[in-house]
Amino acid sequence: MTSPSNQTNERQTVVENIDQYLADGRPVFDKSGKKVGEVKMYSTAAGYLVVGSGDFGRKDLYIPFRLIRNIDPHDVFLSEDKDTLESQYTQPPQISTVTETRMVPGPNGAMTPQTRQVQMVQSGYDSQPAAINTVDAEKVAKQLALGMAVYDVNGERLGDITQYDIPRSLLVVEQGAFNPRVLFVPFSAIKDVDRDKLSVYLSLPKDTLLKQHAMLPSNG
Repeated sequence: MTSPSNQTNERQTVVENIDQYLADGRPVFDKSGKKVGEVKMYSTAAGYLVVGSGDFGRKDLYIPFRLIRNIDPHDVFLSEDKDTLESQYTQPPQISTVTETRMVPGPNGAMTPQTRQVQMVQSGYDSQPAAINTVDAEKVAKQLALGMAVYDVNGERLGDITQYDIPRSLLVVEQGAFNPRVLFVPFSAIKDVDRDKLSVYLSLPKDTLLKQHAMLPSNG
C-alpha cells in the first residue's frame, strides 16, 4: 500500500514533470497504454490539456492535470481508461467571470475605484476554484474600437467587434452578413489588444467561446 508521504512525493514529481516536459504534439496514453491522442494545447494556469485524436468527427478531450499519472520527455500517461475519458471529458471546463471593484491609489495619491474582471475555473489540479486571468476593465475599454477583428487563442478569426458595453465589460463579436453568428465575450477573455493591427486576441479557444458565450449573460 502506498503511504500518504509517497503519494505526495509522486504528485510533486508529476507536477514538476508537467512543467518540464509537457508540449504540444506529445502523445497521450490511457492507464492500459492505449493511445488516446496528442496534446493540442494546454494551460498550466487552469491545469488542463486538450487532447485531439486526429480522427474526423472525434471530439477533443479536456483532461485535468490531476488525471496525469506520469509524464516523461516523450509521452503522457493518464490514470483513466480511454472509454471513461471519451465519455466524461469531452466538454471544456466551465469558465465564469467575476467582476471586482477595489480601491487603488490614483494619480494624485487619492484612492480611486478600479473595476477588474477575473476569469474563474474549476482547477484541473485539485478541483478548487482558481483565477486564470485578470484584466483592468477600464484600461481595456480605452483600447477597443468598433470594427476590430477578434481572434481566438489559436489565431482563428471569430468576427468583428460590433458593440462593446463598458458598464458590463462585454464585447459583441459578429461574423457573417445575412445570418451573423454573435458572441458575447467578457473583457476577462481578452489576452491582448493590438491597435496598430486593429485586432483583439482572446485567451480561449473557439469551441469554448461557442459553448459558453453565444448568449447574452442573464445578469447583463
